[in-house]
Amino acid sequence: MNEKPYPFTLSRTEYRYEFVSVSLEKEVRKIVLLSQTDAINIFNLALLDVLEDGETSDISETRNDDLKTVLATVIQIINTFLTTKPNCLIAFKGSDQRRQRLYRIVISRELSEIRKKFDVFGGIGNTIHLFESNKQFDYYLIQKL
Repeated sequence: MNEKPYPFTLSRTEYRYEFVSVSLEKEVRKIVLLSQTDAINIFNLALLDVLEDGETSDISETRNDDLKTVLATVIQIINTFLTTKPNCLIAFKGSDQRRQRLYRIVISRELSEIRKKFDVFGGIGNTIHLFESNKQFDYYLIQKL
């Protein structure tokens, strides 16, 4: 082919991990998208469902009765990502208050296990604190020990 190609780029600021949530009723494709923020060493995590029309959503409810497996998969993805980028942090928050509360509950419940591999922080505005179970945060940060 003698045609001159268009220029293209490979994103080094976005990492996309995909898996499938499976139940007896349905399978739902899920994406964990890690996107670099304005801070060079902080990546934002988004957990997305792939909808039937191919669009993605962070507010849809899978209702596949596999929340623990999905969260275990997300934690494994975080571990894999931070193993390759050990100086980075991952930031995340719930897309609504219910999910934000759920993340706080899960982190609190699993904190002793999480702290074996990660440091966990909570942010309120621009202030970062070591994660505390009974404290409400605007967002969470996690980094590999």
